[in-house]
Amino acid sequence: MVAIGGLLPPIGLEIPCSCYAVNVPLQVNVLGLVTLDFRGGIKVRVEANIAGGLGGVKLKVIGHEVSADSPVLGKVTISQADIDVTPLSLLEVVGNMPPKFRQTMFLDFTVTVEKPPGGGPPMQLSNTKTATLLNDNLTVFPPQGSVYQLQQPVDLAPVGAPGQVVAQLLQFPVTVSHNP
Repeated sequence: MVAIGGLLPPIGLEIPCSCYAVNVPLQVNVLGLVTLDFRGGIKVRVEANIAGGLGGVKLKVIGHEVSADSPVLGKVTISQADIDVTPLSLLEVVGNMPPKFRQTMFLDFTVTVEKPPGGGPPMQLSNTKTATLLNDNLTVFPPQGSVYQLQQPVDLAPVGAPGQVVAQLLQFPVTVSHNP
C-alpha cells in the first residue's frame, strides 16, 4: 500500500491504526499536573489528491478514541468530535528517493473525565481550537511505530463553554501503527 506512481493510498481507502501515547502531561487547573498513558486507535479515509509539489492526499479522520486510567481522575477518554467540522488531514510526499512523507493530522475531540476534581458526574471537555499532530519524517505510509507530536498545547473547556478553560493538554507524543 505504498505509492508515488503507486506510492500514495487510493481514494476511498480506510486505514485503521493503533495509537499509544505514554507520559502525556495534562494540566488540570484545580489539581495540577497529571500524567496519563493513552491507548486506542484512529481510522482515516483517503478523500482527495493534493495538487502541486510532489503531491499527496487529504485524509478524513472517521474514528478516533484513546483512553487512560488515572488513580485521581478515573478513566479519561479522548473521543473524536464532529467529523464534518474538523479540517481534512494531510499526507504529503516530501521526498521520493527514498520515499518520505509528512503527515499532519487535525483533530477535534471531547475529553470525558470519569471522576472530575471536586466530585460529581463525569465531566465532558472539548478542545477550544483544532489540535495538530505532526510527523514530518515518515518513510512508510501507513505508519508503523511512527511518533506524532502535538504542535502546541490544547486548551480544554466544558462542552458548550469554550471560554472557561479548566485543563490543558500540554503534549501528546503518540505512536501510531497500521492495523491491517
